Amino acid sequence: MLATEIAKLVEDLVPERTMGMDEGFRWGDPEVEVSGVTVAFMPTVEAIERCAAEGCNLLIAHELLQMPYPWRAGGLEQHLSWRVNRNRIGLLARHGITLYRAHGQLDAFCIHDAFQELLGLSDPAVIDGHVRIFDIEPLRVIELAEQVKARTGMPAVRVTGELQRTVSRVGLPWGGTALSVNAGFLDSVIRHHPDVLIAGESDEYAMRMVLDCDVAMIETGHAVSEEPGLQQFAEHLAERLPEVKVVFHRSEPAWRVV
Repeated sequence: MLATEIAKLVEDLVPERTMGMDEGFRWGDPEVEVSGVTVAFMPTVEAIERCAAEGCNLLIAHELLQMPYPWRAGGLEQHLSWRVNRNRIGLLARHGITLYRAHGQLDAFCIHDAFQELLGLSDPAVIDGHVRIFDIEPLRVIELAEQVKARTGMPAVRVTGELQRTVSRVGLPWGGTALSVNAGFLDSVIRHHPDVLIAGESDEYAMRMVLDCDVAMIETGHAVSEEPGLQQFAEHLAERLPEVKVVFHRSEPAWRVV
């Protein structure tokens, strides 16, 4: 099976969605005969090495290959001298791996749903595009944070706001949608009057925005919030392609709590 045929399966998952400019083949030969597929959160050195070790030559990644972000400064060709880009691209080239980025398609297909399931949240009280709001039994922020730690397996989470505050209405900005670069989306969640957010990745700008809106926030992590959905996608792909080896690569945490 060719890489283009597998890409067509991915693109057909959400046929009504037009692919963004940030998606599709990003490195290698789209017409290569696929020996195996590795699904990963990001095409890091770790993920690329795992792909090669598994004998796979197609890497489907959810996040970007290159740094910096393309909407902030130029394209990949302007930043090939950056060590991170040399290291990643060098490994892709050395191992003959083709890279395909599946971003918005997988968000819409399963990633948001899987984060909701991971947290044990029931049906949303509000669905407005990608915005989802959940009503829960009242509990303190610190109690909710402990539940989030237990469900995600995280040893610690960052919490914005008063720990003893009682909350009952949850917003769910998954992935990177609680970052300040996505403040517009964060505001669209807050407009539905949650009193606490369970987020993927955030930063201090966004945390201070949330504080000034009188909303608490529990941060898990970008990969933590999206990898359950990526694993579901890998399992779906394996069912659709029983003749093709499909491997899910779980990222090692990018930091430690000390």
